[in-house]
Amino acid sequence: MRVVFVDDEPNILLGMRRAMHDMRDAWQMQFLPSAAAALERLADSPADVIVSDMRMPGMDGWELLTEVRKRHPETVRFVLSGHAEQGAIMRSIGVAHQYLAKPCDSVALKVAIKRAGMLKHLLSNDALIELVGQAGMLPSCPRSFQEVSSCLQQPNSTVADVARIIGRDPGMTANLMKLVNSAFFGSRQSIIAIDRAIAYLGLDTLGTLVLGHGVFHTGGSSARADGQLQALWQHSVATAAIARTIALHEKLPRALVEEAFLAGMLHDLGKVVFATRDAATNGAEAGSAQEMTALIEERHAAMGAYLLGLWGFQNQIVEAVGLHHAPNRRITTGLDLTVLIHIADRLAHWRYPKVLEAAELGIEEGLLEGLGLLDHLSQWAAALDELSGSQ
Repeated sequence: MRVVFVDDEPNILLGMRRAMHDMRDAWQMQFLPSAAAALERLADSPADVIVSDMRMPGMDGWELLTEVRKRHPETVRFVLSGHAEQGAIMRSIGVAHQYLAKPCDSVALKVAIKRAGMLKHLLSNDALIELVGQAGMLPSCPRSFQEVSSCLQQPNSTVADVARIIGRDPGMTANLMKLVNSAFFGSRQSIIAIDRAIAYLGLDTLGTLVLGHGVFHTGGSSARADGQLQALWQHSVATAAIARTIALHEKLPRALVEEAFLAGMLHDLGKVVFATRDAATNGAEAGSAQEMTALIEERHAAMGAYLLGLWGFQNQIVEAVGLHHAPNRRITTGLDLTVLIHIADRLAHWRYPKVLEAAELGIEEGLLEGLGLLDHLSQWAAALDELSGSQ
């Protein structure tokens, strides 16, 4: 794996070189003093990962990573910075996969870089890696964006009001969670509930980010793209609600209930990435537009997991998204998050059926029997009917 470190402070570069010394046999590393030097070196030999400071003379970290995303979308982009204005950080969130704060524990930095290398094997397809690598902040449905913008400008808006809107849109949910769990905002533990994330940021800060820095934006490139996003929005909301309902019915821990809703909202994120992109343009290496679309359909779960992993989401969320079509491949056992999302996804496609068998639903063969939950299917359907009626 090839890793490039960029910082205009010689002492910091030297410290980084020393901290990474034990990785010299595993990684090819270069320590460069400027953005210009980094772009020149990348033109000769693209890197797997780039780690850049934010504030540098001439071309800053945001400008550098913007160019890297454009020229080398396959390169994973990290910001490592200790003193930057909020506006600069907000710009970086759209182009950086992760923001790491100085001083950064060298072990944490190595883990982040290693994880990025491992995640590339998840896709093992250059066209898909480039497609996901081009993603910045994910698009939202135009209606959702208009609603949250209007809500944030009302003086009497509450956290619950904003949470209801954001919690219905997968793009907004992913952007919010990436933002609130980044090192810039300094949360000491992972936040997985949407209302808690909004409360942690505060409505004033969220309003500045949404209205002033464009953290949320519409995909809106075409009517077809808007239609795709709307369909994904509806299915994701249904999956999230079903996963949470099943978790509550089974009296699972509260943290798992919250994770179930979040993972349900994000499980088709790979399709969101693709919804506003031109398959014919991005799929040149994979063949025709039709072939690329078929590949996205086949590999969308891995695409979503890859992006969430790069963004630093928790392993259980990444696994649930990546394996929601193949839960028997998971490492864990029992009615865990991956199984919840798999079942919820299938039920969402069939709109709360009462009479269909597990096989007819598309639930993985032998899964419910192995967990001793086959007879729970009718109970879940009844709970979902009750939920549907109350809504």
